[in-house]
Amino acid sequence: MDQSAESQRAPLRRLAVVLLVAVGVLVAATGTAAVLLVTAGGGGGRTDAPPWAAPPDVEHRAEVAGLAMLTEEGLVLHLHEHLSLTVAGKAVTVPAHIGIDTAADMYSPIHTHDTTGIVHVESPVPATFRLGQVFTEWDVALGPGRVGGYRDGLDGVRVAVFVDRKAVGGDPRSIVLRERQYIDLVVTTDGSAPTAPTEAFAFPANY
Repeated sequence: MDQSAESQRAPLRRLAVVLLVAVGVLVAATGTAAVLLVTAGGGGGRTDAPPWAAPPDVEHRAEVAGLAMLTEEGLVLHLHEHLSLTVAGKAVTVPAHIGIDTAADMYSPIHTHDTTGIVHVESPVPATFRLGQVFTEWDVALGPGRVGGYRDGLDGVRVAVFVDRKAVGGDPRSIVLRERQYIDLVVTTDGSAPTAPTEAFAFPANY
């Protein structure tokens, strides 16, 4: 065999071994399902106007987000964030049961239990989770200057993202989810500049 070709294959074999070991560790940690992560959870999504119900194909949406369904909520990493979306001054409901298959009693590591806008991250392994994965599970389009069917600069639409009431730029899908974080997406349709909420969401005492 050509030695130069063999030297090129060796790093690929080492990488394959590392990946197999990593997957094995995740499977061992979660029992029956490994939690796989993607950088931001890009997965298309609906581009119509709200309201946006929780999609029925929960397992598929979780898979697109780079996540695997679990038979119980993970306890190693447990975070809560609040997500709000306002369009033309009206609140858009973040639905219950994003990431939860109620019929099968299975959970994605990222999910909602109710319509408060509280997003739960409950993972059996330490990992980094991002806003893009939430919207991929919700099946709502999200990107720079875009949410759902609203695009910044189109027909007087302005789209802004605020984290802890501070404006952030770049790709909102890459926002890392952190404990007691406030994420607000604000859309105006009259050309006016979106503004951050004047008050932070009040988490219940048990969070």
